[in-house]
Amino acid sequence: MRYLKFNFQHSVSEKDKHSSNESFLGKILSFILPKANPNYENKIDDVIYWLIEFDDESADGGDIPNREIGLNEDYKPILKMPYKKNYGYWLDTNMTYPDFIEQFNAESIKRGYFDEKWDELI
Repeated sequence: MRYLKFNFQHSVSEKDKHSSNESFLGKILSFILPKANPNYENKIDDVIYWLIEFDDESADGGDIPNREIGLNEDYKPILKMPYKKNYGYWLDTNMTYPDFIEQFNAESIKRGYFDEKWDELI
């Protein structure tokens, strides 16, 4: 297993959240279709730091994210995925291990730190 930590805050402005440009059909579909992260959708914008796990034993050779944790500004976990009905934020991308290092200047962390933060959130 390999683990990375990086700073990235996905922020959607209030204007964008309540944009009138969204189509009527888009608004209806957002209520009908299941969300990828129903328990954490409203917390993703509060994440400042991300911890990502990569499984070296996987068929992809360990380049695709396996689990992720979102931390707030105090390094407290506020979401973890996949967990229950929540698929994941980074798991739902095409990003690989090298992409995280290159694009976010991600740094390596120890498994113990990742596991500790994972276990903090029930």
